[in-house]
Amino acid sequence: MASIHARARLRAAACMLAAAFTFLPTAPAAHALPSPRPIQTAGLGGEAVYDLVALDSGRVILGGSFTSVGTYSRANLGAVMANGKADPDFAPTVNGPVHAVAVSEDGSRLFIGGTFTEVNGVPRQNLAALDPYTGDLVDGWRADTTGTTPMVSSLAVSGDRLYVGGRFDGIDGSAKQKLAAVDVGTGNLDVWDTWVNGAVNEVRVRPDGRHVWIGGEFTRIRGSDRPYFGAINAVTGKTTPFAGLGNGSRVITLALSPNGRWVYTANNANRVNAYKTDSFAPRWSRHTDGNVQAIAGSGTEVYLGGHYTQFDDEGTPRMFFAAVNAYSGAMTAWDPLATGTNKGVWSLVLDGQYLYAGGGFTHFAGVKQRLFAKFDLVP
Repeated sequence: MASIHARARLRAAACMLAAAFTFLPTAPAAHALPSPRPIQTAGLGGEAVYDLVALDSGRVILGGSFTSVGTYSRANLGAVMANGKADPDFAPTVNGPVHAVAVSEDGSRLFIGGTFTEVNGVPRQNLAALDPYTGDLVDGWRADTTGTTPMVSSLAVSGDRLYVGGRFDGIDGSAKQKLAAVDVGTGNLDVWDTWVNGAVNEVRVRPDGRHVWIGGEFTRIRGSDRPYFGAINAVTGKTTPFAGLGNGSRVITLALSPNGRWVYTANNANRVNAYKTDSFAPRWSRHTDGNVQAIAGSGTEVYLGGHYTQFDDEGTPRMFFAAVNAYSGAMTAWDPLATGTNKGVWSLVLDGQYLYAGGGFTHFAGVKQRLFAKFDLVP
């Protein structure tokens, strides 16, 4: 297990060095935009993909509430290979919806969270670690969550830590509510002296690993007023000075810019707000006619997915997908013409070459592509 931790520390150090250079006042780099239609890939049968993670190899692991990937039967967890075909060898079984997926920094472990009690027929309460290629459970790794109706909503990895957010009263045998950090290698609960007074819907970590951003149904973090979202020191567990204004409803999801200097939130009032992390008031705010449930930010654009059909008060048509300028919030022309059910888009991920989407969509411009989509980033 030392090899996992050593590699994680090296990656964290490299990330901190890269972040330091990111703050230099340079002009924005040239960027690519998504193709107007997705690449044809394996579709899924079932309700929706709720979360996904893209591996360095180009494989994409999908979690959700579904029954098949391509022609293969799959129980809520599956994978699509880099060539767009369903992975025939990755066939774990999960007996309930998977709401969150994440991988260790060295790519050797896959973490899943949701509302389940068994993985591969073995007891696991809402949280588990697997081999990302075989789908086998990692021996000895266990950090079950408990509560009246426990659920893991979000996962984020930074170095040796797996951050867990959701609606639970205990984890790994300890009374730790709604937000916790566990060891990537062992599954043991880390000592992290922070707490919140409501459910956590999303967890994201600043690229340098210093701060953990959370959004959800809470109003206080470790005794400080932080309505629905805020940032926490990853070491001390104390809140940072940032206290966002203009957000009067629970946060459904949030995302950070690649350099960590912007945070984007979407709340239950159908409002998307963009904040610089050195100022409290939103730099821009946009409105949709349904919730935004997924956000992915590049250096210049922010991609928004949800179950809306119109964008902003002027009623510009946009079904499930939209893109806006990262600095002004101005809407771009990108529109993949999606249709479908089950609340549209639940997950968006950018990896430099592609924009990946998961949700309940079924078609793009009338062409069938169920629950998972992969868009080329075109220069």
